[in-house]
Amino acid sequence: MIDQPPLKRVQVSIFLISGALIAYEILLIKTFSIQYWYHFAHLIISVALLGFGASGTFIYLFRKRLEAHYSLVIYGLPLLMLVSIWINIYLNRLIAFNPLMIVWQMSEIIRFSCLCLTMFVPFFLAAVCIGLSFSVYPGHIYRVYFSNLFGSGLGPLLILPTFFHFGPYEIILMISVVTVLATFPVSRTHIQKAISLITLLSVFPLYFIFLHGSPVAINIFKDLPQAENLTNSRIENQTFGPLGLVSVIDSPAYHYLPDLSLNCPYPLPEQKGLFSDGNTVGSINRFSGNVAELRFMDCRTNAIPYKLLTEPKVLIIGGGGGTEILNAKYHGAKSIYVVEMNRDIVHLLQDQYSSFSGDIYNPEQCHIIIEDGRGYLEKTRERFDLINMSLLESVNAAGSGVYSLNENYLFTTETLITCLNRLNPGGIISISRWIKNPPRESIKLIAMAIDALDAIRPGNASRSLIVIRSWQVVTLLIKDGTFSQEEIKATQNFCNRNLCDLCYYLGIKKEETNRINRMDESYFFIAAKSLLSQEKEKFYNEYPFYIRPATDNKPFFSRTFKIEILKKYFGTEGRMVIPFMDWGYLLVWIGLIILFLISMIIILAPLHTIRPVSKGIILIFIYFGSLGLAYISLEISFLQQFIQYLYDPVFSATVVITSFLVYSGIGCIIGEKLQHVKWWHMMLSIVVIAAFGSFYVESDLFFQRILSDLPLWLRMIICSLLIAPLAIPMGIPFPSGLSQLRRTQESLIPWAWGINGFFSVIGSSIAVLIAIEYGFEPVILSALALYIICGFLYAWMCSEKFTFLN
Repeated sequence: MIDQPPLKRVQVSIFLISGALIAYEILLIKTFSIQYWYHFAHLIISVALLGFGASGTFIYLFRKRLEAHYSLVIYGLPLLMLVSIWINIYLNRLIAFNPLMIVWQMSEIIRFSCLCLTMFVPFFLAAVCIGLSFSVYPGHIYRVYFSNLFGSGLGPLLILPTFFHFGPYEIILMISVVTVLATFPVSRTHIQKAISLITLLSVFPLYFIFLHGSPVAINIFKDLPQAENLTNSRIENQTFGPLGLVSVIDSPAYHYLPDLSLNCPYPLPEQKGLFSDGNTVGSINRFSGNVAELRFMDCRTNAIPYKLLTEPKVLIIGGGGGTEILNAKYHGAKSIYVVEMNRDIVHLLQDQYSSFSGDIYNPEQCHIIIEDGRGYLEKTRERFDLINMSLLESVNAAGSGVYSLNENYLFTTETLITCLNRLNPGGIISISRWIKNPPRESIKLIAMAIDALDAIRPGNASRSLIVIRSWQVVTLLIKDGTFSQEEIKATQNFCNRNLCDLCYYLGIKKEETNRINRMDESYFFIAAKSLLSQEKEKFYNEYPFYIRPATDNKPFFSRTFKIEILKKYFGTEGRMVIPFMDWGYLLVWIGLIILFLISMIIILAPLHTIRPVSKGIILIFIYFGSLGLAYISLEISFLQQFIQYLYDPVFSATVVITSFLVYSGIGCIIGEKLQHVKWWHMMLSIVVIAAFGSFYVESDLFFQRILSDLPLWLRMIICSLLIAPLAIPMGIPFPSGLSQLRRTQESLIPWAWGINGFFSVIGSSIAVLIAIEYGFEPVILSALALYIICGFLYAWMCSEKFTFLN
């Protein structure tokens, strides 16, 4: 006899559990970006789905016992979920892995595995509540699934506004409250109600005792912890906002101006370090308002465009601490437009550090635009003489390969084309990047610049490029027009005076390069010459790193890994090649392997207990596995692609996860209204999914142009509505398949739930790997093909020929 509460109360409980769980998932994405450089959205989603898949196995093995105590299970597991979340906060600090060392030390892989397993527990506990409800209420699968999806969809909406006002631990408090509230609808005794009330009241003092005021854990190899080791260093300001943790550090030993010439004769001003999520954003320079104090600006590679332009109208993308604003002021810019996405940085410079910095973010002196650089470039109708994009990440992050997975829509060929279209005739784009030896991203940037120039004026690229470098920074100038002999001469004089190396201009000879700050080879000269010749493809293939241009379809600018490097690692060169490996790319593979092995053990383990293994069992395996793989592939693809519309992974994850789940929940309700989803209903749903999925693949650029003119809140609404026609029919196949199982083999429902989870786990990593190699379009098209296969399989399941017998 199953002890079951009323269905409506269970639905309310599942709704709250699902909302708290997804809110926790979004919070993990944000805290990982602070702690580990990259947001790891695909990994966190995989771990969450691992919990859901494992729950199916667990329910399948212990179904009778769990069903017999269902009321106690659905009441008690949310409380255990709450405890596991709080334990995870501690364990996340205790066993935090160091991704920079993951290819050096096996212990870091073990730590990484342990971290995944600890994160897995809350998702597993919540998923048992949801999955068990399918078995207990087999006649109401659509309603249970709707509560799960709708609660999960609204969870991110609960957490997003809090990012504007609260820190991570305050959000943990809110999640804890919602989790405890989930126990009240299913409380059946006075003792249970009392326990829930005591727990609810306890989380507040526990928060103030253990979490309030605690610092967010940050990897010790990130820039902020390193800066804290400086003499008399102290963090004098920290602000947590929707775009992360902004910190200002004060130390008399802190200096940051990486493109400064080694023979600069002028003193630097007092500086304060500015960090976002523990990464260097730049420095805040003390400035009294007297530009004569800024003579050191003449000794930077970023000064070179000002030697070729007179009183330019300047656009600075990534204002940061304001160094480039001072650079433009010193060199007599006619007007300055500053694009800075992080509102918290702008407010810091306008308020607390206004007098220290000379009020450089004063809107009366500069045009301040709080916007993503790509978004502003798309929507503005202004034209500029100079567009500056310089060192938008730290040297540690750039040198370690931590951004190899980062979707960067600012550094794509399409963005450079847009920049060229925003220049006045004769205008210049100036981009500075860190130098690695051998160079990687900077060579890729040259390739992108050539492609962008060829797209606008074919055959003119060689006359429109100048490349120079200092000891650690390379600066690329891209002109709307051709560089004159006078401009080339001015560049030569600048380099001679500041001990910089000429790398490329039209007519340069190899012996003019690599003279002062010597490298193993004249890499930039060779690269520019090769990329401007008929040998371009040969150079791409033979260069030891992946330096093909990044595009909107493959926006992984920092991905430079080639499989040949891995072959050398396992060959004679061994650990000598580790400094040239992008750990971010390898971590996807390591994560995929680890999660695959764990999933095989805890999700597919009961497969051998099913006797006999018939065609019907195999069909169920393929059907639910394909659904899991297809659904998560589309979700991951849209999550990463929508970053170019919403400009931040947290905003994108919030909109995409919410929309897919809520609209899929609506699809669930539609499926229930049909009472029995026939094969032609399913085929119609699949046709709609395939049609709209294909439409989005072809319309990406169109939507980008339309959305760029709109404020963030409206972009988020429109992005959500764009998902609706795709996600609503995506909510029909899974519960319909479970309902079909109820009519044929009800005991397999938990197992099918687990199979779906297994393929969802590995699908998120596979989707990322395919996107890195081939772009997002193949991922979306492959997912659509899987849905089509599922349509035919469902038709077979509905036929009289379908059987579980041999």
